[in-house]
Amino acid sequence: MNNPAGKNKILLVQLFSNGDCLYATTIARQIKQDYPGCHLTWAVAGFCRSIIEGNPYIDAILEINDVPKNDVAAFRRLKKRLHTEKRSGFWKELFITQNMDENQAYYDGCIRTGIFRSYPHPVTVDITPVIRLTEKEKEKTCAFVKAHDLENYQYRVLFEFAPQSGQLPITKEFAVKLAEKIVENTDIAVILSSALKINHPNKRIIDGSTLTLRETAALTFYCTHLIGCSSGITWISTSDHAKLLPMIQLVNPNTDWVNPVSRDFQRHGKSTDNIIDLLNLDQQNIICCLQLCLTDFPAAKRKYNEIIPVRFKTTKKIVYNLICYFQFKAIIKHIKVNEEVYGNNWSFYKQVVLAFLFFPLTLLRNFLTKRILTPFKS
Repeated sequence: MNNPAGKNKILLVQLFSNGDCLYATTIARQIKQDYPGCHLTWAVAGFCRSIIEGNPYIDAILEINDVPKNDVAAFRRLKKRLHTEKRSGFWKELFITQNMDENQAYYDGCIRTGIFRSYPHPVTVDITPVIRLTEKEKEKTCAFVKAHDLENYQYRVLFEFAPQSGQLPITKEFAVKLAEKIVENTDIAVILSSALKINHPNKRIIDGSTLTLRETAALTFYCTHLIGCSSGITWISTSDHAKLLPMIQLVNPNTDWVNPVSRDFQRHGKSTDNIIDLLNLDQQNIICCLQLCLTDFPAAKRKYNEIIPVRFKTTKKIVYNLICYFQFKAIIKHIKVNEEVYGNNWSFYKQVVLAFLFFPLTLLRNFLTKRILTPFKS
C-alpha cells in the first residue's frame, strides 16, 4: 500500500457523535496550522458525515461504516488497520481523537478537553466549532420559518429533546406536554427539534424534525431561546455558523457521560452568563424558569440555576473498560489527568478502587447480559 502522496497525507479519526465531531473540527483547524500544506482526510461514520461536509479545513472524507458506536473491539481493529497503513507510508500522520478505547483516559468531566488532549500538540486556534452551511440549507430553513410564521411571535423557543447523547432520558410525551404549557402564552412558539415526528393541532407547537441538524443551526438565527440537553442541537448552536442563544440546559448529573455546556465553557474561558442549568426537571419548575427567562434572564439565572455536582461515576466505567484490555498505563494516565483538574480528590480515588474491586462481578454481569440474556430476549 505504498503511496508517494503519503508524505503529505494526514488522517484524523473522529467517527461519531455529532457533538464530538463538532469539537474535533478545532483539531482539523489546528492540524492545518501545525502542518502547512498538508492534505487532511477525516475518517467519520456515515451518520455523522454531514457535520463536516464543506468544512474548509478538510480536504477529503473517508466514510467508515463498519465500526458500530461503542463497539470497542471493532474500533480496535480499525486502529490496527490504520496504524499498518501509516507504517507502510500511506499516511504521514495519524491522529485518533475518538473518545473510545485508551482515549477514554483523557476524560475529566468535559468531553471537549478529552478530545483536545488526544491530539499530541497544543491547541492554539479558535476552538469555536466550524460548520459551513450551503445556500440550499439556508433557503430551506428560511422557507420553514415562513411556513410557520415564526417571525410573528415575540418569542421562538427551540426545544432539543430525545438527545442522541443519551445524557437525558426525556420522552416525546414529556416534551409535548411541556410545550403545551409553554404556548399558553400566545406570544410564544415552540419548535420541538429531534428526529421524532411531531403532529400537533396547535400551530405554535412546531415539528422541527423536517430540518436537518445543519439546517437547525441556521434556524437558531430566527429563535430567541433554547431549551437543550447538551446534545447535537445544543452544540451546533455554539458553532461559527449559528446564533448562540440564551439557554436552559436540562441536566441529569447521574448519567454515565456528563458533559454540561456550562462546565465546558468554564474550562475554555467562555462566558456562562446566558446558560441556566436545571437539575430539577419538574415540569412546573422548567416553565417558571422559562417564563422569567423571557423577561429577565439574569434574574432567572440567579433564581433557578443549579450547580452541577462533580461526581466520578464515569471513572468507574472507564477504568473497567481499560482493565478489560489490560490498558493499565491508560488507567494511570486517567488518574493523572483528573488529578490535574481536581487535585487529590478522594471521591475520584474511591471510584478507581471500586472499579478494580468489582471488576470480576461487572465482567460476569456483562457477559451474562450480552451472551445469554440478550439472545434469549430476542
